[in-house]
Amino acid sequence: MTKLLIGCLIGLPLLTVLVLPARAGLGDNSVGMNIHVGREGFIDACVDLGVGWVRMDANWFVLEPDTDDTYNFSQLDTWVERANVAGIQVYLTLAYTPEWVNRKGDTDGLSHNDCPVAETEWADFVFDTVTHYNTNYQVTHFGIWNEPNLQGFFEGTVDDYVEIILLPGAQAVRSACPTCKVLGPDLANVGDCDVYLEDVFSRIPIETFDIVAHHIYQDFVETGCTPFGLGGDCFENALEFQRFPFTRRSLRQILDAAGYSGEVWIAETGYRANPPGDQAEEAEQAEFVVLVLQEQLMRAWYTNTFFYEIGDCGPDQPECGIDGYGLMRATSGSPGSRQFPDDYRLKPAFDALKQFIEDHPEITGIEDPPDCGDGVDNDLDGRTDLEDRGCTDAFDDDESDDPPRIQFEAYRTPGVVLDGDLAEIGPDGWLNLGQEFWHGIEQLSGPNDLGVRAAVRWDVNGLYFAFEVTDDIHDNDNIPAELWVGDSIQLAFDVGANGGSGYDSTDDHEFGFALINDQSVAYRFHGPVAASDDFSLAVVRVANKNYYEISIAPAALPGVNLAVGAKLRFSFLANESDSTGRLGWIEWTEGIGVTKEPEFYGEISFLNETSPEDLPDGGVDAGPDAGTDAGTDAGTDAGTDAGTDAGTDAGTDAGADPGTPADGDSGSAADNGTQDPGSDGCGCSAGGTRSLSAWLVLGMFMMIMIRRRRE
Repeated sequence: MTKLLIGCLIGLPLLTVLVLPARAGLGDNSVGMNIHVGREGFIDACVDLGVGWVRMDANWFVLEPDTDDTYNFSQLDTWVERANVAGIQVYLTLAYTPEWVNRKGDTDGLSHNDCPVAETEWADFVFDTVTHYNTNYQVTHFGIWNEPNLQGFFEGTVDDYVEIILLPGAQAVRSACPTCKVLGPDLANVGDCDVYLEDVFSRIPIETFDIVAHHIYQDFVETGCTPFGLGGDCFENALEFQRFPFTRRSLRQILDAAGYSGEVWIAETGYRANPPGDQAEEAEQAEFVVLVLQEQLMRAWYTNTFFYEIGDCGPDQPECGIDGYGLMRATSGSPGSRQFPDDYRLKPAFDALKQFIEDHPEITGIEDPPDCGDGVDNDLDGRTDLEDRGCTDAFDDDESDDPPRIQFEAYRTPGVVLDGDLAEIGPDGWLNLGQEFWHGIEQLSGPNDLGVRAAVRWDVNGLYFAFEVTDDIHDNDNIPAELWVGDSIQLAFDVGANGGSGYDSTDDHEFGFALINDQSVAYRFHGPVAASDDFSLAVVRVANKNYYEISIAPAALPGVNLAVGAKLRFSFLANESDSTGRLGWIEWTEGIGVTKEPEFYGEISFLNETSPEDLPDGGVDAGPDAGTDAGTDAGTDAGTDAGTDAGTDAGTDAGADPGTPADGDSGSAADNGTQDPGSDGCGCSAGGTRSLSAWLVLGMFMMIMIRRRRE
């Protein structure tokens, strides 16, 4: 399968996550397997793999099948004891209603997914089961139901799950065993699972779950997912990085909003190698195992993964609709008699997982882990392990050696007239960003699809940005707060240089700039209360290019140091929309487009040198001049414009033209350095005369807009 490497998947180093079959303490990285039942072959396979955990089914309708307080623990006891003897910890999922319970909500004639009418029998079952398995087998981790957001597993409402199942069940676990852990809700990451999880957290105390367990089966780019495509979320989207602002929110977003900062287990994940025996599919299954474990070790809060499942269901259940998820496949014998490994074919994923565990004993605590793999903020900069810029991989032993930040050189300027004519910016310090900086649904069709040139200038009165954006189709008719959906520019600043993940409310800023329905529009997405809106814009479109000139006053960036030698943390991007909404963007550094992480910004470096105006800048005079300057303006216009002037020269020459402009402009002599009459200084401006009524309407419209930070 072709591997599509798209920039939405943040380019973090590849890692491995490894565990030996020893009892890992709470919070340690570990790996587990879903085995449903603890048949001898399954447990032996887990021992051979070296995993530290197994997840088993403690089904209510099996353990208390006929009447209240009449239990049949014997079969599950055998399986749990086998795991105990092997030194593997057990996570028991408690779920599924027996027929004898008074139930409600039945739509399919089955009892197991029905909700009890009252919590009494359920709470009694949980208390008795936890007491039995903790007292006799030292089981400490119990899940409260399985995938209640799917009707096939639970036909009740969110309120039913919370009031009848979750809260009484959690209390019963803690009453039976105060040191035991409550896990859940073990949602399937499909449909509106984000809404369901948010609804659950809105109804419960945050401490209800000791560990949040969740199920993610989404793929990676390497195994078939298309980032930002129509095929749905990738694994990273489901876990932490929301794909689009209008798509399902990630697990991490919901947990952060709820204030949950504890451990997260991915209690089910896997890749279906289908049809069984297909070599390409089974190779991708092996790659999937590796990629999941890499994601785990990148995050201190994600500490355990349970792969689904140990063995294929097809050999014993021909009607099974999910055959192929197993890491091994039975080839002979019957379910109760099979011996490992003689009666199984081990898939490449089995071997890949086993090899990782054997090769990396430092994850188990046998060796002290390096700084970048120990879950500790060793250099006290607020970031841990691979979140720290000083870590190249999990085996780097120095968090403190952050690489130098990429620099954007800002030349001094005597001031910039906001008219969209970039000639006065001068030739120095331009950045050229092409397709290698693209993040989006599909690859750009060529340099005319989207390309960006950018320059920054400064003086004591503020910052000035110039952008020449090549774009064959201009599309933006959005409201200011959503201008990012169309063709536009976004600038982000970390004035205090304190980095971090997510914007703070003290010194982080984000602005947006766009040409919307032929009007220049500027908008603040984020900033502290003390920041002013003293920023302005002029943007004009000529042929297939948009020319932006932006001014940001110091009051709009409180605390900014505009001085020679100073540095300012910064990044920017240019959004692309071809009449179909936002397709992607070209981004200088990460930290603004996919997620808001000032830690990854580059720096503006303030130089003492100036870049003369009206020297060849490789661009076009984008004011009323429709053509290119045929000569070099060193002071007076020494040559004639190659194109036909439509009006005045809207730029500012380095020297004054003596009298009538030498290029024969038909309008007034605007080359004298005065501000373009189209600039109103109100925060949005464009070349040319604007009617007062139009500006009043736009001003009233923007005043009533609800300013919000874009997700």
